[in-house]
Amino acid sequence: MKQLWTRTVVALKVADANSRLVADEAIRGNLARIRWMVLIVAPLNLLGAAVFWWWAAADSTEQTAWKHLSGVSHLAMACWLGLCALAAHHLLGSSPGSRAAVAVQLVTPLSGLLFAGAFAVIDQLVTPNISPFLLGSVFVSSAFLIRPGAAVVLYAVVYALFFWALEWTQPDPVQLLTNRLNGLFAAVLGMVLALFLWHKNTVHLLLQRELQSRNAALVRQREELAWLAKRDGLTGLFNRSEFLQLAEVELLRAQRNGTDTSAIMVDLDRFKAVNDLHGHPAGDKVLKHAADWLRGGVRATDTVARIGGEEFVVLLPQTPQGAAIALAEKLLAVLQTSPAPITREQTLAFTASLGVGTLPAGHGGSVAALYAAADHALYEAKRKGRNRVEKTEPDASLTPSDFQRMRRT
Repeated sequence: MKQLWTRTVVALKVADANSRLVADEAIRGNLARIRWMVLIVAPLNLLGAAVFWWWAAADSTEQTAWKHLSGVSHLAMACWLGLCALAAHHLLGSSPGSRAAVAVQLVTPLSGLLFAGAFAVIDQLVTPNISPFLLGSVFVSSAFLIRPGAAVVLYAVVYALFFWALEWTQPDPVQLLTNRLNGLFAAVLGMVLALFLWHKNTVHLLLQRELQSRNAALVRQREELAWLAKRDGLTGLFNRSEFLQLAEVELLRAQRNGTDTSAIMVDLDRFKAVNDLHGHPAGDKVLKHAADWLRGGVRATDTVARIGGEEFVVLLPQTPQGAAIALAEKLLAVLQTSPAPITREQTLAFTASLGVGTLPAGHGGSVAALYAAADHALYEAKRKGRNRVEKTEPDASLTPSDFQRMRRT
């Protein structure tokens, strides 16, 4: 028994927590429904008032009172619904959690229940049935999303008033007892329906949110995979395959426009020693620092890529050899005064060798030729002592297979 009670308490707490998660959507939905509901219910109320006042016959004092009270209740309900709709329209643009929004979306269903109960009480003057209260209870629970606690309070309060007011218009004790009992069934039916619809809506909204969350995660994963297909995971620079595609497009543009295209090959000097002496985490920080160094030193129109290991390449569109050499020397000067931060207290100075290759306008060379020229210049920089910039002219006789060589032997 104790375990059953514990499970019940836990289930109620979970249900209440879930209710709070969807409360704002429910309030917003209720306010929206109030706006369009007035366009249907209010005209029906006005029609009812007209029927009772002008067409309904009255052959007795009870019937006259019934006509008058029914017409007044319909007219009052139509006017009140109009005010509720205006308030809902104004509050839809505000926070759904505001006190005014919460009040309006609770007062409106309460008004509907009170109207249904009052109309059933008035009907006792001419008929013993309480169909208006039953229909009103079902309609309100179907039209509005009411939180479980609020639903219990609303239906309990309205039924208590209905129970108390019935004796005003129903003098027959047997019929009074029957109508009170039937009214209890109507109130419980409406309350149970309200609880069921709230639970169903809560489950639907939570599943919808979960689906949206998973779809968003899938979109993010696809974007990450697409990003990783083009980028180096460590530095965020373009990878080799993406660089090749971008370089091909740029060379076609250069041939069409008749402009020079240059490339700078960069190799970090003695990088293996960095990993051996300081560890791979330090080596990764050096590579990231090198990527930031290159990104920060070139134009937005230039393309920086990590070819592999400690090798990088910079594609310089519309750049003659002289400008490319000047940029390479500027980059080298910046690097010489910019050690890589390893920890808060430790930095690590390192150098790089840079090779510049250029395809002059009208040369008609390929990416392989440009790459091989820059690669050969880099090899010369390494051979002449590292930490320097060298240049070389492109060789038009190179084939694409030559482009696969990462270092000449």
